[in-house]
Formats: sequence, structure tokens, C-alpha cells
Amino acid sequence: MRPKICLLSFLLLLFTAGSLFSLQWQTWRSGDLIVTAAPKDSAYANMMLRSLQKRINTFQMELGVYPHRQLKLQILPNRKEYARLTTGKGKLVETSEAFYSPQDQVIYVRSPEQLANQNYDAVLMHEYIHWFLDETLCNVPLWFHEGMAMYYSGQFNFDAYYNFTRYRFMGQHLSLDSMNSSYPSDRSQWNMFYLTSVFAVNYLQSHHKKEWQKFWDTVGYYYNRKSADSASRIDFLQVFHYAYRMSLVAFSQEFDKTARRYTWLFPLIGLNALIFALLPFVILIAWRRSRKKLKAMPDFIIEDDEEEDEPEQPSEND
Repeated sequence: MRPKICLLSFLLLLFTAGSLFSLQWQTWRSGDLIVTAAPKDSAYANMMLRSLQKRINTFQMELGVYPHRQLKLQILPNRKEYARLTTGKGKLVETSEAFYSPQDQVIYVRSPEQLANQNYDAVLMHEYIHWFLDETLCNVPLWFHEGMAMYYSGQFNFDAYYNFTRYRFMGQHLSLDSMNSSYPSDRSQWNMFYLTSVFAVNYLQSHHKKEWQKFWDTVGYYYNRKSADSASRIDFLQVFHYAYRMSLVAFSQEFDKTARRYTWLFPLIGLNALIFALLPFVILIAWRRSRKKLKAMPDFIIEDDEEEDEPEQPSEND
């Protein structure tokens, strides 16, 4: 029985390797980006390179940190190849659109036709942020990883605001202390995990602007003080304490107090949404009533003068 199992395993390995090497890959370079894709995705890969490079440049200029290493990105042409790489990495990765592998230092992403309803640039930027943090910092809390990725990929929007307040109003909440190293075991809390993360990063940036700038100035200084071949990463906890003068526990408590305020914002958002939803009907009803009033008013007929003034006759004395 055991020889059969070994034989089947060997054949499966050969089949997997054969499918990998049977694919023809092409590589494109643009600045610090190296993209590998199948020929059918070559046109989109070239277009995506330019778009992603612009977003990366803007992001790096805002934070003032410029990684030395080249980013490797591979577009997987079909679901089979993506499943082959993600099998055994957990449900979150297996069902994802893309993922960053710290071991390979490569971002793997599905081909465009597999993500028809997704913003492809946002997906790529999300994964780039993970690579950026892994390149410049060590011991980064998981909530900071996901919050940064969501915030700078454009996923901090009205939908995020609406859903965060809705979850808080329904009694769902997560403490940052429980989000440092693992995702919730309950999959129904994954959305709340991402939303809490991005709101925490937004709070760090918007309510502590000087500290936020000091944080990234410190990261950039420590990272760039060595050569490109030996760029050094600073410990997240060390630089956070230096910039914010507080521990992560203290920040978690501060943010939890602020997050409670969002609980009762959901009814206000719902009321405003209801008003805007009903507004067209209110305008229509008002218009119909004004039409009825106009029809009920009597018609005013303006009669033309039938008799024209006769010209004066000259008198006999003239």
C-alpha cells in the first residue's frame, strides 16, 4: 500500500512541476519593479507597471522612505496556478485575490480576468504595502500591516466608514491588543478586523500628525543609513515608542475610547441616507401638488378691444 502512495505522490509532483514549466513566462522591468507574467497578460502587465509605479512613487514621497530592493511581482494566469501556490496557507490566503510571500519575497496576484469586479491597482497596491513594511520594519503588528495596506490602497472610504459604524452599533468590536499577531478564529469577524485596523492607522495619522511624521522620519533614517545591499530594519515597537511616547497597550486603550464614539453615528448615517433616499419622492409629490393647484386656478381671458378709436373729424372752422 505504501509503495502505491509513494508512486502517486511522485506522479503528482511530476505533474505539478510539468504544469509549472510548461508555462511560458515573460519578465518586464520598470524602475524597482520586476513583473513576471504569461504572454496573454503581457499587454496588461506593461500598462499595470506604469500605473503601479506612479502610485508607489507618490506613497514613498509621502512617507519619505525609499526601499533599495527590487519588488518582484508575478501574475498567475489561471486559478489552477494560484491554487497550487496557496494550498495549505490557510483559508484567508486561498480565497484571496493576491498575497505577499515573505519567504519568496514575491507578490503573487491572480490575472485580471479572474478579478473582473475588483480594482486591480488597489489589489496590487495593498500587497505592495505589505512588502514595504516587511522591507523597512520588523515585528510589525498585524493590525498595522492590514491598516496601512487598506489606507494607502484607497480602501478607507465611505463604505468602510459606514460598515465600521454599523458593526459597532450591532455590538461587534475588537481590541487592538488581540490583533497584534493573528486574525480572529471566527471568520465573521474578519471584516471587523480589517476595518478596525484601517481606522486605527487613520487615527494615528490624523490625530498625531507630528508623531506620525517623526515615526517615518526615524524609519527612513535607520533604513537608509546603511548601503543598499545591507539595508537595516528597525523594530516597530522601538520606533513607535520613540515617536509617540507611549506603548502599544496605551495606544490601544486610547483608540478603544475613540472607537466607542462611532457606535451612535450609525443611526445618524442611516437617517441621512433615508432622507436622501426619500428626497426625490418628496420633490415629485411637491411638483404634482403644484400642478394640481395650477390646474384648479381659473383661466384669465384677456379680450382684445373690438372698437378702434375713430380718427377725429376736422371741424368746420378749420
